[in-house]
Amino acid sequence: MIISAEKIYKRFENKYKAVNVAALEARKLKDEQTKGFLEDHIKPVFEAIRRLIAGKIRYKED
Repeated sequence: MIISAEKIYKRFENKYKAVNVAALEARKLKDEQTKGFLEDHIKPVFEAIRRLIAGKIRYKED
């Protein structure tokens, strides 16, 4: 699966914040996967980036 960086940059001005938000979501998904709430075939990093692009991740600005 190839994800274009431009898709991420369209949603976020700061690419470092986008990477940080995706990393936090990927960690959360990995924890859910180890607990059995998420299927094993799903890759947490790609799922987190997919959710980031779709606008499904909510985060709080500091």
